Amino acid sequence: MPRQIQYFVLCLLVFLLINDSAFSQTNSLSAEDWTKRLSDPGDKENKWYNELYPLLKKLDSSRVFNFLNQLGNNGAAKGNYFIARFNCIESEMLYNKNIAPGSFLFTDEPAKKQIINLLEEAKQKSYESNDDYLVAFVSGVYGRYMSTFGETEAAVMYMMNCADLYEKVHLSADCKIYEVLGEMLWRVKEYEKCIKYTGKAIELLPSVNEKERGNYIIFCTNTMALAFHRMGKYDSAFAYYNLGLIEAEKENNAAWKGIFSGNMAQIYFAQAKYTKALPLFELDYNTSNSMGYYDNAANSLQWAARTNLEMGKPGIALEQVRESFSLLHKWPSANYLQNAYLTAAEIFKTLKNNDSSFYYSGLYNKLHDSLEKVIYQSSVSISKLRLADERSRYDILNLQRERQEQVQQRNLMIAAIIFFAVVGLFIINRKRLKSKYQQRLLEEGKLRIEQEMESAKAQLEMFTQNIVEKTNLIERLEEQVNASKYNADEHQFIEELSSQTILTEDDWLKFKILFENTHPQYFTKLRQQVNDITLADQRMAALTRLRLTTKQMAAMLGISSNSVIKAKQRLRQRLNYQTDFQVEEFLSKL
Repeated sequence: MPRQIQYFVLCLLVFLLINDSAFSQTNSLSAEDWTKRLSDPGDKENKWYNELYPLLKKLDSSRVFNFLNQLGNNGAAKGNYFIARFNCIESEMLYNKNIAPGSFLFTDEPAKKQIINLLEEAKQKSYESNDDYLVAFVSGVYGRYMSTFGETEAAVMYMMNCADLYEKVHLSADCKIYEVLGEMLWRVKEYEKCIKYTGKAIELLPSVNEKERGNYIIFCTNTMALAFHRMGKYDSAFAYYNLGLIEAEKENNAAWKGIFSGNMAQIYFAQAKYTKALPLFELDYNTSNSMGYYDNAANSLQWAARTNLEMGKPGIALEQVRESFSLLHKWPSANYLQNAYLTAAEIFKTLKNNDSSFYYSGLYNKLHDSLEKVIYQSSVSISKLRLADERSRYDILNLQRERQEQVQQRNLMIAAIIFFAVVGLFIINRKRLKSKYQQRLLEEGKLRIEQEMESAKAQLEMFTQNIVEKTNLIERLEEQVNASKYNADEHQFIEELSSQTILTEDDWLKFKILFENTHPQYFTKLRQQVNDITLADQRMAALTRLRLTTKQMAAMLGISSNSVIKAKQRLRQRLNYQTDFQVEEFLSKL
């Protein structure tokens, strides 16, 4: 046999063996069995889901989606539990089979849109189940993918929802949920919550796979240390930095050894221990630069420049900050760039080069304000998303409860109709045996019963129609929730404010705290402008700033609309303005 033919036959046999093995794996997955398992409401820890996921991950794409099609088209494939879990597993497979090996970027926009749609439906089905276990599980999957897709606000909100619900039912979320959640909370400056959830991740470290445990320890200790660092609790920060450094040395991870050293150097700098800080900054810079982590190298170098400046070496500092800018061109980072701008401004100020100092100060202020605005909006957006999501869930459950009550009423009506019908027929049967006179009474009774039955039938139809309308309303609400997009504006927050009442001093204090979260220093600035302003005027100024209507103000203050008009007149006189528009314009600028 020619060598070419032998080679072809050998390749064919190998191909058949591989495909036969894969086919046997797929064949062992029974769509009927897995439909029952994914539909099980008693599977509180989703063990069947966790067993199916690694089985599918081993198969090639065609066999995975062939099985998922069989599973989704199974006649028993219905119900909230099945749909929620099935959509999550399909999302996992869409992501895993469409991302390039070794890549962290997911650029397949159609697949991304499909994943989001699947998870939106899974989220709604979990809400409809009214099962905290299922809601917690789906929220965790949803939050992980929102994090992957760069949707920080939604990711934080849903992963917090996952963690809180698991705590409510006395279970723990996955360690990865707590670890990622802690890091994102640090990025939006929610340091106390960051410490809380990262601490939960650390508690779960013994249960993590031994091969992955080292990386989890490094990430978690660094996040925890950074949170304490930013809160000014340096002893606690040092403790966690040292734990992370020990693990990095154990894992022989040079990059993280440099990062931990650079982070600890920042604390030494804050304590004015410049001779301790400088070699650590240089170690971090040299390590990161040699490994191609130019953004971190640039940040460490600008810190070294800042340290040299404090030690009276502005010339060396200038050279270092210029190299820092060069590195940031290779690997841009807005947060590190603002640090370099600030350092450059200080160096040029020391060198008495005021033009350059003002130039870099301007760049720093512009970028810093922009970054702070993003952080603030992220924090507010998370609150808005959580509030809107809770309202949607509450509305859906309320409508379901009303529909169930209507169904119960309809069933009671049917039972009553059947009862009266049976009684009526019994009476009719007896009266047929009586005299002609009684026969006439019987006919009248029969007519009366028939009229009652027609009336009952009409009421039954009315109840049924009401149920249909309730059902349609639920469907429309679900469509609106699925189609909604949350914008980072003040609309929802103002609605929350306007729903409050200010009838007592305690109410006013609660309102004032909530108001000043949105408008910091508002009342302080108002008193600076008008020294003798009264408490009543301050309240009216706050409500006017929110642009509430007279009726809304009256409802919140528990007074009449005429009283509100008079109060607004007093405020206008107090502020010495002629029109309400001038008052509103003045208050909006505070």
